[in-house]
Amino acid sequence: MLRMEGSTRGQGVPIFHLGVAMERHEPYRVARGLFRFAAMFLIAIAMGLALLLIAQRIFTPFNVVASGSMSPQYEVGDAVVLKDIKTDEIKVGDVIVFLDPEKTGYYVIHRVIGIEEGGPARFFLTKGDKNPVADDWKIAAGEVAGGVAMRLPRFGSFLDFLSSPKGYLSLIAVPGVLSLLLVFLLSIFDRVDRARTARAMAVPGTSNPHM
Repeated sequence: MLRMEGSTRGQGVPIFHLGVAMERHEPYRVARGLFRFAAMFLIAIAMGLALLLIAQRIFTPFNVVASGSMSPQYEVGDAVVLKDIKTDEIKVGDVIVFLDPEKTGYYVIHRVIGIEEGGPARFFLTKGDKNPVADDWKIAAGEVAGGVAMRLPRFGSFLDFLSSPKGYLSLIAVPGVLSLLLVFLLSIFDRVDRARTARAMAVPGTSNPHM
């Protein structure tokens, strides 16, 4: 009788040859894993910065400090996040953000040094901490944009760089192109790995059944 329980002789690839093939393929698998991680990392960076840039241009969640009038509390290049405040609760000593009376579309962040009440109207006298004299304007309640919820040191400088052509190219476009290149290299590694595996599986086995 011919009995071959648990035997694989004469079928498939010998275990020795398959093991050697897997060892030879290991560097390709390691390189493929590293390339996949790098590609995902670069894609995440490029997409995250692109979304940040779009959000900043549409919603302007961060306001960049452009002068040193409030130094050292707020330095040039810092970014501040605004918060809603009730103008009837503003008091002397508070820092407020308001529309620049002299430059359309710009904001000023200064400290309240005085409040004038005139019936239902309320006006704020302001001054930059580093400025030697007070501002020569009175800010109406309707011109106040809000208060400062958070200060992010130097983040404004980063946003300015990101918005520039050089920043967009180096932080968004280049990582995006590199990620595409890595994806292309990954496809090559996959083809090479499949081809080597196919050749390893094609190694003829030995047939030696016991009678």
